[in-house]
Amino acid sequence: MLQIYNSLTKKKEVFKSVEEGKVSIYTCGPTVYSSSHVGNFSAFLMADLLVRYLKYKGFEVKWIMNITDVGHLTDDNELSDSGEDKMEAASKKENKTVWEIARHYEDLFMKDLKTLKILPAFKYPRATEHIEEMIDMIKLLDEKGVIYETSDGVYFDISKFKDYGKLSGNSLEALQAGARVEVNEDKKSPFDFALWKKLTGKNEDHIMKWDSPWGTGFPGWHLECSAMSKKYLGETLDFHTGGEDNKFPHHESEIAQSETANGKKFVNYWMHKSHIVLNDEKMSKSLGNFFTVQDVMNKGFSADSIRFTFITAHYRSKLNFNEDQLNESQKTIDKFNDFIQTVLKVNTSDCEDETASIIKSAKQQFEKGMDDDLNMSVALASLFGFMKSIRKNIESGNVSKESKTAVLDFMKELNSIFEVFDFDEKKEKEFSKDEQDVINKLIEKRNKFRAEKNWAEADKIREELIRMGVNIADKK
Repeated sequence: MLQIYNSLTKKKEVFKSVEEGKVSIYTCGPTVYSSSHVGNFSAFLMADLLVRYLKYKGFEVKWIMNITDVGHLTDDNELSDSGEDKMEAASKKENKTVWEIARHYEDLFMKDLKTLKILPAFKYPRATEHIEEMIDMIKLLDEKGVIYETSDGVYFDISKFKDYGKLSGNSLEALQAGARVEVNEDKKSPFDFALWKKLTGKNEDHIMKWDSPWGTGFPGWHLECSAMSKKYLGETLDFHTGGEDNKFPHHESEIAQSETANGKKFVNYWMHKSHIVLNDEKMSKSLGNFFTVQDVMNKGFSADSIRFTFITAHYRSKLNFNEDQLNESQKTIDKFNDFIQTVLKVNTSDCEDETASIIKSAKQQFEKGMDDDLNMSVALASLFGFMKSIRKNIESGNVSKESKTAVLDFMKELNSIFEVFDFDEKKEKEFSKDEQDVINKLIEKRNKFRAEKNWAEADKIREELIRMGVNIADKK
C-alpha cells in the first residue's frame, strides 16, 4: 500500500482516496512574470512522479496546475500584502503589456514542461479567467463572518480560524511573538491576509482590474488557488503539492479560506518539495542564483539528465544541484539504455529460464520502494539487480523469445514512470580506421584494468565507449 509523508501531520500515512479508484491533485503552478528555473521544475517533477506512479497503480488521476497571472505581490513570503504585483513589475522592466508578459512566460513554461516530459495536467487554469469564482468565495466567507473591509481591501481575519498555522507551525501566537510585517493601520491584525485589493493608494495604477461588490480591484494571491481547486476538483482534495516555500503563507492561507468557506477539510495529503541548493545556497530568483532548463541544456546536458536527477533524488531531501549530479544521471540513463539495446539484439533460444521469477521479484522490490513515500533509491536498486540477473542469462545463452518480450514489456512499464528509456533499436555504427584504432586501444586499456581488478577505471572506459557508440559485452 502506498504511504506518503503528509506535511500536515508530519508523518507517513497510508494513502486512501476520497473517491475509490480516483485521485484529485492540485499543484501550485508558476507566476508567469519570468522564466521558471530548474528549482521550480523540481517541484513540478515531484508532482509528475506522483501522478505517474498513481496511474501505474491503476488510479484515474485528475491533475490541475494553475497559472498565476495576477495578484502575486513582490513581498510574497510574509502576510504584509505589500509590494508591487510581479506581473506589473515585469511589464515595466521589459516594456511590454502585462498580458504580453503573461502569455510569453506561460508559453515558455509549457515548452519546458514538454522538454522535461512532464505529463499534461487535466487543465492549467489562469487566475485572470476565474475572477467570478474568487468573488463568490469571498461572498461565502462574508456569510461566515470571517472577513472585514478596509479602505484598501477585503481581509481574512485569521483570529476567526482557530487552526491557522497547523501546516507550517506559524500560529497567530507565534507570528505575534516573532514576525515582522509592514503595518497597515486599517487592518485588525498585521497578519490578516488580503482577499481583494482595491485600487487605492499604492494600487491606484494597477492595470489588471475587475469590478466587485467591494469596489474595482484585483484578487489576493492566496484566494486564487482556493477558488480554482474547488471549481475543478471539489471541496476536499486528495493531494496538494508545491515547493516548501509555499507552505507559509500561501498554503496556510488556502487552508483557512477553503475550510471556512466550504465547512470541510481542504486537503487530505500535503506534499512539499525541499529546496534545491546551488553551491550550498538555496536556488531562487530573489538571490539571482538560478538556471533555467534551457541554461542547463546550453551547457551540454540533456533534458533527460535533468529529469532523472530530480525524480531519483528523494523529494524531501535537499539536493545540491551541480554538473556532477547531471553527469551521474546521464551515466545511469546510458546504462539502462545499453541494457535495453542488449536485450533488443539478443539471439533467443528454445529454453526454459527464470526470467519470469526475476521480473516478479524486481517488480515487487521496485513497488516496495515506491510505496514507501516514493523512495527511488530502493526502487533503483531493484532495477540494477534485475539487469545484472538478465545479463547473466544473456551471457549464458538462456533467453527464450517469450522472456525477451517479457523483459522489454517490463522496462516499458517502468518507463511510464521514468520516461527516459529508449526502445529504438540502434543500427550498427561504422567507424573509420582511425576511430577503430582509438577504440581498440581503449578496449586494451580496459582489459588491463579488468585484469588488475580496477573495476572503477574499467567502468569509466566502458562508459566512454558507450558514448562513442560502442557496446561492450563481457562474456565467458
